[in-house]
Amino acid sequence: MKQALIAWIDQEEERNRLTLEALADVDAGLVIDHQAVQACLSTDDPLPVPR
Repeated sequence: MKQALIAWIDQEEERNRLTLEALADVDAGLVIDHQAVQACLSTDDPLPVPR
């Protein structure tokens, strides 16, 4: 039980770290427009990754 709880806490800490990192990216404007992603995914001919 203790091992499972430790693993869960580690997972939640990692999730929190990733969330904070993602929010910092948004604040810095490091986002990809939703329409650009849709355009990239809606074709059989791969498009370059939007930047």
